[in-house]
Amino acid sequence: MIRFSVFHDTDWIYPDTKHNAINHITMHLPRGGHDGAQLLVDAGHAPVSVSWSPDIPYSPIEGSSPILRIYRLHSVGVNENTSPTVMTTTDYESCREFVTRKAPFEVYDALEPFYGEVPEGGRFALYLCTEASPETTPGIYSGRLTIRQRTCEVIIPVHYTVHMPVVPALTQARLGMLNFFDYEGLASQSKTVKGSTEYWDSFRQYVRAQIDLRCTHILLPTGDAIHQDGLLTGFDFSMAERAGQIALEEGAVMLCGGHVAHWHEWDEDEYYPNWNQTTGITTLQGYMEMRLYFSEWFRIIQKNGWEARMTQALADEPQTHNDRTYRILAAMFRKFLPGIPIIDAVETVNLGGGIDIWVPKQDTYEKWKKDYEALQAAGEEMWFYTCAFPAGPTMNRSMDLPLTVSRLVLWMGALYRLSGFLHWGFNYYIGEDIWHSACCPHKGALLPAGDAHIVYPGKNGVPWRSMRFEAQRGGAEDYELLIQAASVFPEKTDALIRTVCTTFRDYTRDGRSVSAARQKLLTFLEMEDFYHG
Repeated sequence: MIRFSVFHDTDWIYPDTKHNAINHITMHLPRGGHDGAQLLVDAGHAPVSVSWSPDIPYSPIEGSSPILRIYRLHSVGVNENTSPTVMTTTDYESCREFVTRKAPFEVYDALEPFYGEVPEGGRFALYLCTEASPETTPGIYSGRLTIRQRTCEVIIPVHYTVHMPVVPALTQARLGMLNFFDYEGLASQSKTVKGSTEYWDSFRQYVRAQIDLRCTHILLPTGDAIHQDGLLTGFDFSMAERAGQIALEEGAVMLCGGHVAHWHEWDEDEYYPNWNQTTGITTLQGYMEMRLYFSEWFRIIQKNGWEARMTQALADEPQTHNDRTYRILAAMFRKFLPGIPIIDAVETVNLGGGIDIWVPKQDTYEKWKKDYEALQAAGEEMWFYTCAFPAGPTMNRSMDLPLTVSRLVLWMGALYRLSGFLHWGFNYYIGEDIWHSACCPHKGALLPAGDAHIVYPGKNGVPWRSMRFEAQRGGAEDYELLIQAASVFPEKTDALIRTVCTTFRDYTRDGRSVSAARQKLLTFLEMEDFYHG
């Protein structure tokens, strides 16, 4: 006997999830976008085959058809809960109001491309993802998913409606996105030697994953310092150069130069070069070293013709204590790399003239909302970011928060008219076993589950996506449609957003509510008089 249930793509399912009464799959997606559903299956302990057969679309108009992809879901261990304040906790009573369940627990997050058979049978879960190109003919499509085991067979009807609205290509995207990349870790993740042909082949696969996530910017590694007889003589930018070439070959819109300096403690006023942690950048020696770095880096940019494709990160998270020093660093950069925009995660509003793309943390933006809104109104570009702080129910990609959060964080971006999103943890697999300990170690504590990574090390150097990856990708697509709607009916669009989230701490935990809001958005954009205001 085979038993199955269907779940929304923004609700977590677990190895012990109980079956529900939903036995058909219905999806709604825009052109250029996707929609998904999860399938929980119980079968006997014998090989199980799964096959997909599309029907002829109901629409008689010829056009390219959507594609349905199938992934097998793998469970990942969450070893501690998100703390109400900072990092993680083992005190469940302190966080039970906002987490999904008590740690430790297993949750289906990792997505392995599925090739049609589950050799061991038993309980397993699948993720079905339908994707439509911008040229797909709108209409209702259908097919059948067949699950067989020995003499037993079940057929699951699948219907997916492709709607008229179009999610633009990345080159026309209104939402910018940057996810930091772990170049050092990639060698161990892909079991290759850093800089080898196999290493770059794997990097290419990770870039493709970032572009699928709708990342517009690809972070490059920082140049490596070269010393002779104890003296700094130059920098090796070969890694950054090759990474940038591959990223642009794969369709990246923009590149971002890697960070060059940082503070020692968040409340001190000096910055130190990455390669020299004893010399402040405001000293003469510090300036000479930064001068050498920036001038050599600019020659690499000019050599490759990247001037119009570059942005630059200088020093992550400037604070109110060191914002003046950050401006000094920015002035150095502008002298040697004129015209290239500076982008950084920020924890202050006092960086005017020293930064081009502001990226305040979600709670920082709301804390100083009037100031940031004044900067936006003046024409400053404003993104936002999330990370392990401030924890609690604040929107982040944590695996013990509702999965709706990974999608709705970009609805909040649309509500506040923020034009980009940054996250530090694309593939930082910190610790010995991220499959069973998703709370990675950091400075003597643990990061919230999944904060360090949104993909998993797959086979042959190809990363596996996650359910959080798919939710964020969906949120990026929703953002584009929300901004289209807001350009004509801003008040109605904002009212729709507020049906599922009102601040970065207040949001629905129910995937059905998110799905209903998405369908309303698609219907809204299909109204006959929409583009006539």
